Amino acid sequence: MAPVAGMLAAGVPNNLLLLLSGRLTWPAVSMLLDSATAGFDALIAPGHVATVMGSEEWQFVVDKHHLPTAVAGFTPESLLAAFYSVLRQHIENIPFLDNCYPEVVTAHGNMGAKKVLYDVMDIADANWRGIGTIPDSGFVINDDYAAYDARKHFSLFKENTQRKRAGEMPPGCDCAQVVLGKIYPNECRIFGKGCTPHRPIGPCMVSDEGACRIWWSGGTQRERVSA
Repeated sequence: MAPVAGMLAAGVPNNLLLLLSGRLTWPAVSMLLDSATAGFDALIAPGHVATVMGSEEWQFVVDKHHLPTAVAGFTPESLLAAFYSVLRQHIENIPFLDNCYPEVVTAHGNMGAKKVLYDVMDIADANWRGIGTIPDSGFVINDDYAAYDARKHFSLFKENTQRKRAGEMPPGCDCAQVVLGKIYPNECRIFGKGCTPHRPIGPCMVSDEGACRIWWSGGTQRERVSA
């Protein structure tokens, strides 16, 4: 989102319209933890987000929910360091926020990137597919740059009644339950049957970073059979 904001701030052609679906990750995690149904005992926070927003954005996980937390990058070394950190925190019962991606992540983040982000964007309630609306969890283009907002330009986005299924899961897809940590990917009703990487149905299989695609790529290619 910061590069998009930088592009708008630098100036773009008048015929360029942007359809944003940018999200803040921490409000979704906060909602899940506050619901008391979180399916995890520790959190590895995304380093690419923390690079801009700062690792301190995740301090609430430790302070409020007392869960081991580490920020990780995408390299094997950073991921392994984060796994080691949260496992040790869990075993020793001493939760804290550990930055395992110090090459680019600081406590306060990239102040220049955050300034341009908030100069161009506002934070608003956002609809998360299969989950519902999470307050203050999405970015929208502010009034100063409204001329480039596709949602304000096209009538399709002005009338929500025309998009009744927006945010809903495809029939039979349990991706929302996977995202919320309530089931494993191969417990989805259509995993490995109607839904495969060659014919993806839900967002968890469409994206290379989706949980279902990752499980499939890792060798789990059949649905889980209950005894």
